[in-house]
Amino acid sequence: MKLNLFFTFAGLVIAVNSFAQQTIKWNNPLESKVIQGRVHSAELPNYYRLPEDLKSQVRSPVWSLGTNSAGLYIDFQTDAEAISVRYKVNGAMNMPHMPTTGVSGVDLYAQDEKGAWNWAYGNYNFADTVTYQYKALGENTNFTYRLYLPLYNTVEWLEIGVAANKQFEFVAGKGNPIVVYGTSIAQGACATRPGLAWTNILGREITNPVINVAFSGNGRLEQPIIDHINQVDAAVFILDCIPNLALTNDRTAEQLDSLLANAVSEIRKKHPVTPIIITEHSSGFNNAIFNLDKNEEYKKSSAVASAFVNRTKKTGDKQVYLLTNKDIGLDINSTVDYAHPNDIGMKKIADAYQKLIHKIVKR
Repeated sequence: MKLNLFFTFAGLVIAVNSFAQQTIKWNNPLESKVIQGRVHSAELPNYYRLPEDLKSQVRSPVWSLGTNSAGLYIDFQTDAEAISVRYKVNGAMNMPHMPTTGVSGVDLYAQDEKGAWNWAYGNYNFADTVTYQYKALGENTNFTYRLYLPLYNTVEWLEIGVAANKQFEFVAGKGNPIVVYGTSIAQGACATRPGLAWTNILGREITNPVINVAFSGNGRLEQPIIDHINQVDAAVFILDCIPNLALTNDRTAEQLDSLLANAVSEIRKKHPVTPIIITEHSSGFNNAIFNLDKNEEYKKSSAVASAFVNRTKKTGDKQVYLLTNKDIGLDINSTVDYAHPNDIGMKKIADAYQKLIHKIVKR
């Protein structure tokens, strides 16, 4: 009996050592220029969302947030049953109201040949080099994998590894993108993992790619960013900046209206008929949330957005649309705090956009 146990143990050691020594081929998506989810992606030499020439044109916090990889993703195909991801980030791993997996983690999905999406959890380790290990996936030769990058951190480098004897190929999506200019809510606060940010959910619900140009606390319809997104031959432009444009002593309703008018006017110079969606604040208007100060703040800025869209339509631009707070329908189970959606809220926002975009396309 003892002899049998010894040989069983020895065999286990040999198997473990063989697995540990298995050759992994590491693939660099940046070298292959396959990062998706940003403007002129192939031209950027890093994992930033903004090009270097914008650094001198935007405010410091906009530039800093623009180095975060929110909304960036990588598509690839492989027959590997195990996928490893390793990378390094240079910011804080988490925030008080948002977990490490959302701030600094990656997220793996895969679409089959029928268009259905699948998801795999990974075993992660948040060290100096962050690692995710995805195992027992099966040989999914009919899948296109999608790896979402961190929402609130800056990626310095990243590699995707599979066994050297397995096939691996990066792929790039096609189609005119949906371009989202927004705030922390669009950047991804406070999804528990990157795939649950509403822009990423939306990207799986529609066939168009989605470009995330959102900056936490700094989505303010500023001219350099308007010029930046205006380079894109978009299917739809989404201006979801109202949460960062509250009416204050320094910003009147007239000034907010002027910001909206300028944004639409600038887009129309290059894209005269492209649909533009302007979005009310996703929070507010809910009597079951009894913080009266914030509710009133959100209502006032949303009212300006609503009035602007109605006036614009009456003056002849029928391709400007309003996504209302009611359309989104957040409730008392939908947020982490006063405004930032949890995973439930993110899904509600994505579904509301998907429904409106579907109507626009049909028209």
